[in-house]
Amino acid sequence: MTAWYREINVIDEPRDIGVDSEDRLMMSFNITAVKRASALFVEEIVGILEAAGVGTQGGAGGDIFATSKSNIPEGDGPYLALIETGGVTPERTHNQISPPAYQRPGMQLVARAKNTLASRTMARAAYDALVGIRNVTVVG
Repeated sequence: MTAWYREINVIDEPRDIGVDSEDRLMMSFNITAVKRASALFVEEIVGILEAAGVGTQGGAGGDIFATSKSNIPEGDGPYLALIETGGVTPERTHNQISPPAYQRPGMQLVARAKNTLASRTMARAAYDALVGIRNVTVVG
C-alpha cells in the first residue's frame, strides 16, 4: 500500500532524554506528517528509515522497533523505537471535508545505545532521513 506525503515536519532536534533500564543513553526527537489517508503510518516511516540505511525492522538482528509491543533487546544497541503520539487535527480542504484531505499523525523516535556516539549517530541518521520528505509517495 502507498500513501502520498505532503511533508514530514521534524519538530525538534535529537536530544538526550536520559537512560533506559539497561543504562543505554536515549536520544529522542518528534515528527508530524501531513499525508493522504492510510492505516500504515508506522510501516511507512519504517520503510523510509530502511531505504535510507538507518536500520532494519525487528526480527533477529533488527534494530528498528515499531510498536509498544516490540521487545527491545538487552544488548548494547543502537536500537531505534518508533512510538505513535497521535498527531494533530487533520486538514480539510475546500473540496474535501469528510474524510479530511490530509491526516497529520505524530511520532516520537528514540535511539538508545550503551555508546553515546552510537545513540547520537542513529538518532541523527533517522532525523536526516525524515527531514527532507516532501511531496513523495511512500510504500508501507
